[in-house]
Amino acid sequence: MHGGDLMARESMLTQKSIMADDTLSLLTGQPKGALLSYTELTKSMHQYIRSKGLRLKACPNCKSQIPGYATFCDKCGKDVAPTVAAK
Repeated sequence: MHGGDLMARESMLTQKSIMADDTLSLLTGQPKGALLSYTELTKSMHQYIRSKGLRLKACPNCKSQIPGYATFCDKCGKDVAPTVAAK
């Protein structure tokens, strides 16, 4: 993915919104039904992870800090799930 393509993709993600359900309301501190941008949601998730002492890992592609359970990087979109060796 080229730099311009990545910026366009990030721009599209930050312009989309999701409605907070009970879980997202608890996670973000926003009322149920509030519209949250992907940026707000990602920031809230990272704050929650840090506040609870949960594990973070670095994306092998862009080195951004992401949740330890993540399968894709929030920043660059790369698949970061562990690969399973074929038997």
